[in-house]
Amino acid sequence: MTPSLAGRRRSIARNTILNFGGLSLPLLVGVAVMPIITRNMGATRFGLLGLTLALLEYSGLFDLGLGRATTKHVAEKLATGEDEISHLVIGSVLSQVAFGAVGGILFALAAPILANNVFVIPPDMKAEAIAVFRVLGALVPATLLLVSLRGVLEAAHRFDLSNAVRVPSSLASFLIPAIASSNGYTLPAIMLMFFTARLFFCLLSAIAVKRALPQLKLALPDDWSMLRPLLAFGGWMSVSNVISPLLVYLDRFMLGAFVGLSAVGYYTAPFDGVVRMLIVPASLVNALFPSVSAMHATGDREGIKRVFSKAVRNMTVVLAFPALVLVIFGPWLLRLWLGEAFAEAGGTAVRILAFGVLMNSLAHLPSSFIIAVGRPDVNAKFHMLELLIHIPVAWWLINHYGVTGAAIAWTIRVTFDAGLLFGGLARLLHTPLIRLVTAKRNVPIPAVTTLDAVEQ
Repeated sequence: MTPSLAGRRRSIARNTILNFGGLSLPLLVGVAVMPIITRNMGATRFGLLGLTLALLEYSGLFDLGLGRATTKHVAEKLATGEDEISHLVIGSVLSQVAFGAVGGILFALAAPILANNVFVIPPDMKAEAIAVFRVLGALVPATLLLVSLRGVLEAAHRFDLSNAVRVPSSLASFLIPAIASSNGYTLPAIMLMFFTARLFFCLLSAIAVKRALPQLKLALPDDWSMLRPLLAFGGWMSVSNVISPLLVYLDRFMLGAFVGLSAVGYYTAPFDGVVRMLIVPASLVNALFPSVSAMHATGDREGIKRVFSKAVRNMTVVLAFPALVLVIFGPWLLRLWLGEAFAEAGGTAVRILAFGVLMNSLAHLPSSFIIAVGRPDVNAKFHMLELLIHIPVAWWLINHYGVTGAAIAWTIRVTFDAGLLFGGLARLLHTPLIRLVTAKRNVPIPAVTTLDAVEQ
C-alpha cells in the first residue's frame, strides 16, 4: 500500500469517527435527559413537541434538493482542481434560505389549520399548539441555512469543523427542553429558545466555512446561471425531500390524527431511541459521499464497487448485535428508561423497530451511492412507489393496532426500500448484486486533490 493510499484511508476513517462522535455524544445526552423531558411535559405535550420536530424535519423539502446537490458539485469541483466555487456556494446557500423563508411563512399561516383541523389536540392546548407551529415557521429558514453550511464543510472534507458545530447544536436540542421544562417554561418559549440557538450556530457555521475555504469570496453572484445544474440535479432530490420525510413520519402523523397525541408520545420515545442506531450509517455515508462523488467525477467505477462492498460488510457486523439485543430485551430497556406506561404501550414496537432500523441502516448505503453517481431520480422513483404502497398499509395497521401497527408499517416500508435500493445500485453499476456486496477487500479511497493541503 502506498503512503498516499494509506493517507486516504485514514482520512475516510478519521471523518467517519468524527461524524460518529458528533452524533453519538448528543445521543447519549439525549438518552439521559429524555426521562426528564417526558416527566415534565407529560405524554400529550411531549407528543406535540414530537409532531413539531417532525414537521421541522419535513421542512427540508423547501431547499429543493440544493443542499445535497451543492455538496456533490463542490466536492467534484475540488476534485478536478477548480478553485472558483464562490458563486456556487453563496448562490446556493442564499437560495436555500429564500426558499426556507417561503416555507416558514406557509407553516406560520397554516398553524391554526394544523391545530384545529389536522391533529387531534385537546381544546385546552390548541392555543399553545398554534403558537408552537408559528415559531416553527421562523425555525425553517434558520434550519436550512445551518444544514446548507454544514454541507459545504462536508464537501471540503472539513468534518472536524462540521462536527465542532454539530455537537453543541445537537446537545442544545436535548438540553433546551430538559432544562426549560424543569423550570416551568411553556412549549412556545422552548421553541423560541430553539430558534435563538439555531441562529447562533448558523453564525458559527459561517465562520467555519470561511476558515475551511479561505478562497471563498463573500459577495453576491454576478451570474445566477450556476444554479441551473444544481436545480436540475436537485429536482429529483426535491421529490425525495417531499416524500422521504413523509414516509418516515407518516406513522406519527396518522397516530396524531386517528388515535391522539398520547399515542404519538408513546410511539415517539421508543422510535427516537431505537432509530438512534442510524448514527452509524449516517456517520459513514456522510464521510464517503464527497469521496464517492469524486470517484464518479474521475470515472473510477471499480473503486466505487469495492468501497460499497466493504461498507456493507462493516455495517452488518457493527449493527447486527445491537439490533438483536433490542429484539430480545427492548421492552425491559424501555421500562428501565421511561417507565411502565411507555413499556406497556411501546414494548412490542421496540422489537419490531429494531429489525427495521437494521434494514434502514443498510439502505443508507445504496441510497447515498446512487445520489453520488448522479442518479437521484432512482431514489425519487422508488420513494413514489413506496408512498403509494405505504399509505394504505399504514392506515390499516395504525387503525387496527395503534402504536404497534405504526412500527409494523414503518418496518415493512424500510425493508422494501432496502431491497429496491440494493437492486437499483447493482443495475446502475452493471454488476450482479451478489458480486456488488462481495467485491474485493482492497479498497482504494480517492484523494480529493485540493483537500490534502486543506487537511494538513
